[in-house]
Amino acid sequence: MSKPPTPKKNFNPLNALGAFLAWAGGLFRPTYFRQTPFRLTLVFITVYSFVAVLIFAYVYVATSAENRAVTDAQVSARLDGLQQLYRERGEAEVKARLRQDDITEWFFIKGIYNSNGEMVAQNKRASLEMSTEVLSRIRAQVDTPQIEGRMLGEAPGRSDFVINFRSYNNDGSMRKYRYRGQGLRIDPDRYLFVAMDMSWTDEGFDKGFTALWGGAILVVFMGLFAGMIINQEVSRSVQGLMSVLRSAEQGDLKVRVPLRHSGDEFDALATQVNQVLDRVEKNVGSLKYAGDAIAHDLRTPLSRLRSNLELSLYDVEKDPSKAEDALSRALTETDQLLRTFQTVFAISRLQAAGQAPDPKLFDATALAADMAELYELSAADKGLEFEAEIEPNVWVMGNRDFLAQSLANLLDNAIKYTAVGGITFRLRKTSRGEIEFSITDTGMGVPEADRARIVERFVRLEQSRSLPGVGLGLSMVAAVAEAHKGRLVIDEGPGRFNDQGPGLRTALVLPPTQG
Repeated sequence: MSKPPTPKKNFNPLNALGAFLAWAGGLFRPTYFRQTPFRLTLVFITVYSFVAVLIFAYVYVATSAENRAVTDAQVSARLDGLQQLYRERGEAEVKARLRQDDITEWFFIKGIYNSNGEMVAQNKRASLEMSTEVLSRIRAQVDTPQIEGRMLGEAPGRSDFVINFRSYNNDGSMRKYRYRGQGLRIDPDRYLFVAMDMSWTDEGFDKGFTALWGGAILVVFMGLFAGMIINQEVSRSVQGLMSVLRSAEQGDLKVRVPLRHSGDEFDALATQVNQVLDRVEKNVGSLKYAGDAIAHDLRTPLSRLRSNLELSLYDVEKDPSKAEDALSRALTETDQLLRTFQTVFAISRLQAAGQAPDPKLFDATALAADMAELYELSAADKGLEFEAEIEPNVWVMGNRDFLAQSLANLLDNAIKYTAVGGITFRLRKTSRGEIEFSITDTGMGVPEADRARIVERFVRLEQSRSLPGVGLGLSMVAAVAEAHKGRLVIDEGPGRFNDQGPGLRTALVLPPTQG
């Protein structure tokens, strides 16, 4: 039986609008004002607005001053021209010029009036817009020698004026006019004035102010909106990072910060945090492994100690006089167990840290000389020849105590497993700049198939079980080499010597020392 078709969900604009308003409302949460990205956005908007106001104020003042200067220059030039024409050719020529200027001088009003305030002559623009009230205001300002605190005219009796008035069109609409001009007395009964229409510049400034306020409001709202979106994005990234850190704090070391692959600071921070978590996970895993390894590795010595104690108890029960010997053997076994524990712990600590503790630059030549002097006596006691070949002025970056213990283990093994012949101890720099401590003996050697096994903990080959030891010496050397970013090399020795061989060559190789 087939399933009925799933009904399609119709798009509901109201639901979409409600979802958008809910999302937009979430942007205006009070917590935004406590978050750094949003506060930085507010600071940026404030500084931007302040700078924009300063720039606009400077532009406005400079433009206004320039506009006034240009206007005054044009008005003054026309007034001088009419005054000169009046003086040279009389009033009739001035009237004729005023009539001729109507086409090319439409932005100017020009006129002559007498001492009674009656208009004697004027251009067409003046006749259309000049009224008795406007003329009386011009007369009052021309007769008063000041205008806006500055005298523009240099000739006696010249004065500036600014006239503001409204004009109504046939449709009832109103238009504001502002004229800036100059006037002067050209003879006892005649006054001449010229003014320029400034309403077009005022209208331009008004539109500029309107655009400025509209742009400022738009910039503020868009800036706030963009700041909230940026803040939301940054908060999402930070919350993701905090969530990962909380999970890691609670013990989940597998969690990682997802990368956005944008190449920004958050990706760099996420990469760094992930690297730290990788390191922590590795260290914790190494410590867990070290604990498990210690517990596993000490199981055999503890079992052997318990067996020896049981045998000693049995012997003491049969013969109480053997109690002192039993206790002495128990103490010897306990000391051996403690040394084993210390060695296993040192190996585990090196493996967990992944590097040598407290590395310092020290004289490897001096270390090799000390070790050679110490073990030369041990070799002589066993009847072995000991030869040291130490290159001078060799320096190593590492932990001197751990390296000394490693060399002691290698030299002790060489002496222990060599019956006849001798031992050669070398320190040299290889052709690749590596530092190599090598010990070559003429002992029984180690088969090639077993060389990888002898560096494992508690591994002892069959031919060495009769000799003292627990099988941790080479494990310690391998751990020290790895912690110093070096390696332990085990090769065949010089060959057979007095029906014994082929001997063994062990080398502790360390990386080149920088500097």
